[in-house]
Amino acid sequence: MSYLIRGGLVADGTGGKLRRADVLVEGDSIKAVGEGLRADSVVEASGKVVSPGFIDTHSHADGGLLTNLDAETQLRQGITTAIVGQDGGHNFPLGEWFERLRQTPPALNIASFIGHGTVRGKVMGDDYKRAATASEIRKMRALVAQEVRAGGLGLSSGLEYDPGIYAKTDEVTALAELAGFYISHVRDEEEGALESFDELIQIATDAHVPAQISHIKLGSSPVWGKTHEVFARMDMAKRRGVSITADVYPYTYWQSSIIVLLTTREWDKRELWEKALAEVGGAKNILITGYAPQPAFIGKTLAQVAAEQKKDPVTLTMELVKAANGAVGVVVTAMQERDLHAFLRHPEIMFCTDGGLRGSHPRGAGSYPRILGKYVREERVLSLEEAIRKASALPASRFGFTDRGVIAPGKKADLVLFDPKTIHDTATTKDPQAKPVGLTDVLVNGVPVLRNSQLTGSHPGRVLKPISDRIGYAK
Repeated sequence: MSYLIRGGLVADGTGGKLRRADVLVEGDSIKAVGEGLRADSVVEASGKVVSPGFIDTHSHADGGLLTNLDAETQLRQGITTAIVGQDGGHNFPLGEWFERLRQTPPALNIASFIGHGTVRGKVMGDDYKRAATASEIRKMRALVAQEVRAGGLGLSSGLEYDPGIYAKTDEVTALAELAGFYISHVRDEEEGALESFDELIQIATDAHVPAQISHIKLGSSPVWGKTHEVFARMDMAKRRGVSITADVYPYTYWQSSIIVLLTTREWDKRELWEKALAEVGGAKNILITGYAPQPAFIGKTLAQVAAEQKKDPVTLTMELVKAANGAVGVVVTAMQERDLHAFLRHPEIMFCTDGGLRGSHPRGAGSYPRILGKYVREERVLSLEEAIRKASALPASRFGFTDRGVIAPGKKADLVLFDPKTIHDTATTKDPQAKPVGLTDVLVNGVPVLRNSQLTGSHPGRVLKPISDRIGYAK
């Protein structure tokens, strides 16, 4: 069936100025962009922006996807492609998982990295709290090669988490070299962030691959305001022929386990917790989102629970960590708006959610509308055209999806319609899956999956693999 998206303002993904034009979709592709076009069905877009579908460069939408094929929280914010397999974990073996997606396709496209932590776990099992041997690294390389052949985008790592935290730099380098691309949740996003970025750059340099910093942030007071030092590192790498990019989500608070506040697993050292809590602004900035031993603590800050329990926050933290063996989910407000603005503006930093289908952080349901509403329309941190480029054409080019990411004849018809005057996010930490406002229509591979703000129930998503040469495709 053909569709004519009529009367909208086209943001084609290149960063060029908005222009009024009709977009003709035939089959899964864009047939023409212009005037006087005809089609079987018309989608009225007057007063709306028509943009390429958004590519979420760091997604956890793979969690529960096969039982939640509509992926509603993703579609409603305009995401047409989710890049999963992040933080060092992926669905293994990738070929089998991809085949399941082909047989039971979701509403959006899926691409996946190869998780360093997954591969490490397959080879080392429970004996992972040490450096890998040369023999073990060879076995890991064999698994990475298998997953590359299946269509993995490259290697992802989560060096702040088990088992990646115990890996030496040379181990990761050996696997990244084979994978052709490296993306990382670095070892430390707080005080040691700059040194962690240096490690990523060193891995990319030694492996001769491009690399990306996942959900870039400066997450504690010792590094606040140092975005210029981050950009200087990226520029220096570029001058040496090493391509370093990053992605960012539009919030000043992150979500993970509380133990990532420490760079070691020395959970019994009070002085480390004292320092860590102080550097994120204190216990009032730590919201508990998951704690199995005492669910009543969920939704309260560490400061509130400490007051209720009549304990100091450090003592309470150590008790919670011990009782749950580290599994204390938290949302921590630890970044600065000025740093976030700088990351959002940088021309080589694209966007992500770092969210799942039904997560407890609002980024999983609100990231892209928040960028377009708060940071484009209200605060004018960046232009609408540039925000669209960084949400579509930039990641499409970076990850080798050369058949999509822009609105042009011959490109795949992943498209989004939204009202630039009203689009905004509504998700909060209390209601993290609340629907955004102002985004009405989404097409994936030419098929409407959201029409007049209603899900259509169609599932035209595909498994995406890089089209360019396997090694170095994103340089």
